[in-house]
Amino acid sequence: MTLAIETQPAAELSNKGVNLPPTPPETIIGDEDGKSVEEDKNSAQFALPPPTTIPTKVLDVDKPTPDSHVPRDPRLIRLTGVHPFNVEAPLTDLFNEGFLTSPELFYVRNHGPVPVVRDEDIPDWEFSVEGCVSFPVKLR
Repeated sequence: MTLAIETQPAAELSNKGVNLPPTPPETIIGDEDGKSVEEDKNSAQFALPPPTTIPTKVLDVDKPTPDSHVPRDPRLIRLTGVHPFNVEAPLTDLFNEGFLTSPELFYVRNHGPVPVVRDEDIPDWEFSVEGCVSFPVKLR
């Protein structure tokens, strides 16, 4: 059995009213003097994402959930309802960011509430790797 897949160029799709995300920005390798990578491998320039804007507002939809203490970026697309928080960024925003994704647009996967962590408690934390391991370890 042979399956034939017909593809359409992006220009034809846009003429039919299909909205495609923007093309990612071109990666520039080299410098303004026209040096190629072969001439100077350390001269590669990559576009950085825009400056990070840390969310400061708890969204109204999160206020009645166990995550009512976590500010979030409103652009994120919720995949599993309100709680637990499982999200992805819109593709257009990812493309506009370029090669690197800023922290506020990074995908999130949770199975339960985000614990409340106070900065003053962190120095007392202890992590242990134990059980079916050759060398149990405790990290402080």
